[in-house]
Amino acid sequence: MREKRHTRRQPMRYSAWVAITPERRSGCIVTDISESGARIDVNDTTALPDSFVLLLSNNGAARRFCRVVWRKSHQLGVKFEKSFADAAKPGSSGDAKAAPAPSEADETTTAE
Repeated sequence: MREKRHTRRQPMRYSAWVAITPERRSGCIVTDISESGARIDVNDTTALPDSFVLLLSNNGAARRFCRVVWRKSHQLGVKFEKSFADAAKPGSSGDAKAAPAPSEADETTTAE
């Protein structure tokens, strides 16, 4: 299967938070990241909305607006958007269930 990513991903292990509401955060681990998105490890992906803010610092100064593009039981693939409105825009995957995660056999290591 052809690689769909447009930017090279960088493996990492970085603690971050998903802002479910302005008052409620859920811890997560960013396991790889690129200019356009990330893979995130969480306890339960079903508890998270299809669009959310990823807080990359404890005070929330560093953040990314995210739209879920695939889900596994404990991992999410997200695309970074310019704003929360872009992430929740009609016609985006935020309106429907995110696609299932690609299988390990489908993933390739070739980046564009």
